[in-house]
Amino acid sequence: MKSNVVAGDNTIKVSYTSTCKAGGYAQNGNGDISGCFKVDGEEITVDSTNVGKPTEQVMNTYRTLQGFSTQAQAKMAMQETYQIYRAYYGAGDYANQYVLAALGGSGKFNGLGNVARVEGAKKGTAYMNVWMYVIHEIEDAITDCENNCLSPGSQDCNSDPVHAIDEAAAFWAGSLEGAAGKGVPDEGKLVFRLAEKRCADFGTCTGTHGQAASNAEIVAKLQRSQVELKNGRCVNVVPLKKRIVELMSIPLIQGSLRYAWKVAEDPQAGLKEKAEGAVFAAAILPRVAACNPDVAKLISDNMKIDAANHMSAGFVAIKQAFESTYACLGITCEDIGGLLNSKLVMGEYKDKAAPCVTPPQTSTETKDEIPGWTIAVIIVIAVALICACATTALFFKQANKYKKMANQPQATGENPVGQPQDA
Repeated sequence: MKSNVVAGDNTIKVSYTSTCKAGGYAQNGNGDISGCFKVDGEEITVDSTNVGKPTEQVMNTYRTLQGFSTQAQAKMAMQETYQIYRAYYGAGDYANQYVLAALGGSGKFNGLGNVARVEGAKKGTAYMNVWMYVIHEIEDAITDCENNCLSPGSQDCNSDPVHAIDEAAAFWAGSLEGAAGKGVPDEGKLVFRLAEKRCADFGTCTGTHGQAASNAEIVAKLQRSQVELKNGRCVNVVPLKKRIVELMSIPLIQGSLRYAWKVAEDPQAGLKEKAEGAVFAAAILPRVAACNPDVAKLISDNMKIDAANHMSAGFVAIKQAFESTYACLGITCEDIGGLLNSKLVMGEYKDKAAPCVTPPQTSTETKDEIPGWTIAVIIVIAVALICACATTALFFKQANKYKKMANQPQATGENPVGQPQDA
């Protein structure tokens, strides 16, 4: 049961594992309905109670990978990261449009072969549709926390937001990841697995199992988010979410650089490599553009799937373009690493692909310097004031002297001051 019901209710909501492929966000009847509940189908038993057959309507609804994008505008309109992507692409379902173009061989993929279209559909779905929905779930957790904690009489205000973090983790890792990030029975397909692959290419794996450093930190940040939500400290999750966005950007940049190098430097590279680089770039360019639109345009002109001349600016120019935005993106040269010659040999990099070095942060004290002419004017004014004060003091001294003389008693035979004497 997905929600509680009582005797007399005429609707039940259930969550079940099934091969049902009807419904989705559209709630339509298309697809394979062999595994679905059906009107006048089999009787339904809840525990030991027979509640009868569905007689009026069966609605099969569930989330779909496409729905992550088509529902984005309705669900994420006020969320910061989505707004950046929405503004860059000028469409609420930008990811859905990208994948549909790849599937249909239309738009930017018009006239391209299947090898490019496959990469656009697969990687676009995972790293554009799903990537954004992971962030949405964390944003949703913060909103739930703030709303529920303000509800009068709320006893446990954080069950929903804590659950939203679980969902974020589920969509980030996917269902194929096993214990310690080992795929069971197959490797995963989503953002977690991408970071694991790219860390091996760029020398940024760490930990007991060689886990991507970015993945290890994301796990810690998600766990910390749940602690904060459980204790009602909603605002404390905001910087954690911001850091997770930064960390999830790392494998997208690494993927972009890897295929930029292949297209520019490897004579064996072809349409497949161009398509892979194009998708990775498409997944990160909105954040780059928010830092520097000119840099984003340079990268796009060289890496987009319909570029006039792929990588015409050369790999070094694209690498430096990305690097110029690292500080703005909240990452470092060390987070990205360098493209290794071999995954088995650390510290040896492909030509032109060594890691950059983050400049050391130094504490500088800014002093306001006063121009020389200003000092001269101040000195002149000060001297004038001193002279004026001295003159004023002398005046009052003389005035007091004459006043004192005027008030002294007159000697015998003398007339008062100012009175004429007798002739």
